[in-house]
Amino acid sequence: MEGDDGGRELVEVAYGKDRVEAEMIQGLLENAGIPCLLQQAVLNVDGPQLGFALLPRGFGGGPQRVMVHAIRADSARGLLEETFVEDEETAWLEIANATHLEDAGARRPRGYGLAGAYARILLWSFGVLAVVFGVFLVLRGG
Repeated sequence: MEGDDGGRELVEVAYGKDRVEAEMIQGLLENAGIPCLLQQAVLNVDGPQLGFALLPRGFGGGPQRVMVHAIRADSARGLLEETFVEDEETAWLEIANATHLEDAGARRPRGYGLAGAYARILLWSFGVLAVVFGVFLVLRGG
């Protein structure tokens, strides 16, 4: 194929979940001197994705494919492999510096569960209503 078109055939080197992610990848490649373009990905749409996939293309409606010329595909993939961290959990631990968090002795967040969360909302709502009613009584009586 490269002999026919001189390596000008476009191949996919990355896939962005949305237009913003794809444009970040495009900027990274173009800063390295690798020209590329974005192409709207065709979706097999069902269920909850239906509304998102029907957005206009200019509005960021869905996933994008990052395309480069075939002769530059290997260098583009190499750059992306160097740049992106495949193991997100390891990256998160490095960002949060989790080894020092364990030594801090902080307590874990409370787990109220669903019933506890609703009970807290109900309690706060009654408290706010009681304060508002108290202010109403004070202003009405005075």
